[in-house]
Amino acid sequence: QIFELPSKPMSHETIISRMEGYHAKEKSQWEDGWVSGAVYHGGVDHIEVQNKAFNLYAISNPLHPDIWPSVMKFEAEVVSMTASFLNGGDKAVCGTMTSGGTESILMAAKTHRQWASETKGITNFEIVAPVTAHAGIDKACEILNIKLVHVPVDQKTMAVNPKTLRKYVNADTIMIYASAPQYPHGIIDPVAELGEIAQEFGCGLHVDCCLGGFVLPFAKKLGYPIPDFDFGVPGVTSMSVDTHKYGYATKGTSVVLYRNKEFRRYQYFTYPNWLGGLYVTPSTAGSRPGALSAATWASMMAMGEEGYLAATKEIMEAQRKVKEAVSKMNGIYLNGDPIAMIVAFGSKEVNVYSIADKMSKKGWSLNSLQNPPSVHICMTLRNCKVADKFIEDLQQCVDECLADPTAIDQDGSAPVYGMTSSLPKGAIDTVLQAYTDVVLKV
Repeated sequence: QIFELPSKPMSHETIISRMEGYHAKEKSQWEDGWVSGAVYHGGVDHIEVQNKAFNLYAISNPLHPDIWPSVMKFEAEVVSMTASFLNGGDKAVCGTMTSGGTESILMAAKTHRQWASETKGITNFEIVAPVTAHAGIDKACEILNIKLVHVPVDQKTMAVNPKTLRKYVNADTIMIYASAPQYPHGIIDPVAELGEIAQEFGCGLHVDCCLGGFVLPFAKKLGYPIPDFDFGVPGVTSMSVDTHKYGYATKGTSVVLYRNKEFRRYQYFTYPNWLGGLYVTPSTAGSRPGALSAATWASMMAMGEEGYLAATKEIMEAQRKVKEAVSKMNGIYLNGDPIAMIVAFGSKEVNVYSIADKMSKKGWSLNSLQNPPSVHICMTLRNCKVADKFIEDLQQCVDECLADPTAIDQDGSAPVYGMTSSLPKGAIDTVLQAYTDVVLKV
């Protein structure tokens, strides 16, 4: 543990040696494909080309385009390439890069707020979103002082009913929020129907495609039954797409897209009166790591359309195999009917978190969900090669839980979720804050 700067410089060899030690302890689980999400590609050659690109631009900063014009070229081309398979034939679609899905969502909310204020005179801003929406929109609304209206979903299909959502839209609604797919259960919201509602009320429609942006368009091209979800749907005004997930880029990059340049301008921050000179940034940050933009460009160029098509097919087939196996297991049930990369399951017979705890002891790192209690795996390229092992282990863990339904591992997540389900929101907030304090502690 290090609490203060070393009194003398540490040798480069010692620094790297220590870091290699930390890295070695953490590498095996994700590299072997036993982690849900988190590492989406992980191939040695792919990491190498990204690292080389990163090293070339390690000190670059997009805030200074006069010094690093090539970084701006990379960013513009990353956005253009991303828009090319999501624009629905509308060449006016444009956007910017951000630091991740949360900032892309934040920027979309900010853009719609500014647009609604300047063009519609709205002052009491509201965003309508299904309860399955990513927590990033909750964070955005808290930061931007926007009222977020949550819409319930069907507890069996985990999908939002457009007729139900329409009842929550009013004259103060600046944006409807849809997911393609949503993170908990992998369900794609009915974007086409929500687009009709957005046009009827004259508000925006944001499609959170952070998970699906680099999967759904290629899956659709491969012939999988993917519903319309992008700018080809009338009414869609913005989309968030994570390059650092299934775009297989280095962590810390995403793209937010808009219907046209006029709409995108509401995202910019401009301050002409600063004593330091004329100031403008396209997104939240001032200085940004140009190395991440360069590595993202290198990743997309290294994959190409053929690479994304091949990766998508592998993931879709692995997801289909796991989904089919889960649907046939006694003691658990599928949450809805996911058609992309997520497989989520719950149970009416055992504590589903106990299943997750048993899987954890076998080496798996899955994601626990709530309301209803569920567990999911987000299939990545790393998982595809161990899909059969996942099914085998899951079946064994489910059988063990069915044999003793009341048994709960006190060291696992089951007791934690059991406790929080009975506590009020304020108490849970305190628990989460305390947890974060511990994580941030040296």
